[in-house]
Amino acid sequence: MTPVISFIGHHNSGKTTFATQVVRILKERGYKVAVLKSTKHKNILKDTEGKDSFKYRQAGALAVGIVTPEELILFKDIEKINLQHLAFLLFSDYDIVICEGFKSSDVPKFEVFRRGIQEPPLYPELSNVIGVISDTELPNVKNFSIKEPEKVADFIEKEFLSKKEEIELFVDGKKIPMKPFVRSALRGVILGFIKSLKGVPEENSKIEVRISREL
Repeated sequence: MTPVISFIGHHNSGKTTFATQVVRILKERGYKVAVLKSTKHKNILKDTEGKDSFKYRQAGALAVGIVTPEELILFKDIEKINLQHLAFLLFSDYDIVICEGFKSSDVPKFEVFRRGIQEPPLYPELSNVIGVISDTELPNVKNFSIKEPEKVADFIEKEFLSKKEEIELFVDGKKIPMKPFVRSALRGVILGFIKSLKGVPEENSKIEVRISREL
């Protein structure tokens, strides 16, 4: 239910600067924004030997979380990342997740591109690129000016923040597409059973259901 989009581009294209401007604009418009950034660097936040979290992982824990009065730090081994599922797990109470990087993901992407970059743009070789943000006009793609982050924020607000899905289905971390009739029927059946249970608020509730088919 939380839309996920990503800003991609070559090194020094200005994607961080532009994405930050969009985040600020959406925040000023009253939206709760989360951010996921991809990096090639490893061990930025080290699980240092001798620390309690390290001892738990050495003992065999697959994930260890540290909760302070102000923040949560999670150490967890990951393989292939599904951004939509990650957003569903971590940011379901946010309005949108803005990503940087993850160019091979299947989420909608904006490419930030500048004329001075010696490499060709990425969008002709990638899927689901919904626009290019640049200081020049590029062919066969929707163009946005790098000087107008407000227009990109307008586009995101219209295309993503006003069209939230009321129900999502993930199986083993993969989002399963559903036709409107199936989505409506599944939502109706689940809500019908849940409303009959004691202790469930009648309005403005976000409901999460997890089903295991393992016996």
